[in-house]
Amino acid sequence: MENKVIVISPDELAQFLQPILQRLEKIETYLYREDTKSKSVFTEAEAAEFLKCSTKKLQNLRNARKIGFIRENNGRKVLFKLQHLLEYLESNELKKKK
Repeated sequence: MENKVIVISPDELAQFLQPILQRLEKIETYLYREDTKSKSVFTEAEAAEFLKCSTKKLQNLRNARKIGFIRENNGRKVLFKLQHLLEYLESNELKKKK
């Protein structure tokens, strides 16, 4: 494997990082909102919004047992703990290569 060095200006680096920083700021704002911090259980629609995915994708994740959930009312009502959502996000996080 050959190492390469790419030289960019500070302005180019700032331009590259800008969308990433904006997205992180939105995530941080969402995570630290009072209603999210105090909320320990999410409905299916709320969980999908939290994960920024569709309810259909969330259902597929449940069916594949890739995300934890709770069934209520004889299996009709589906709820998600905040812990379920955070564990799913963590399990799908890509780590930096060393």
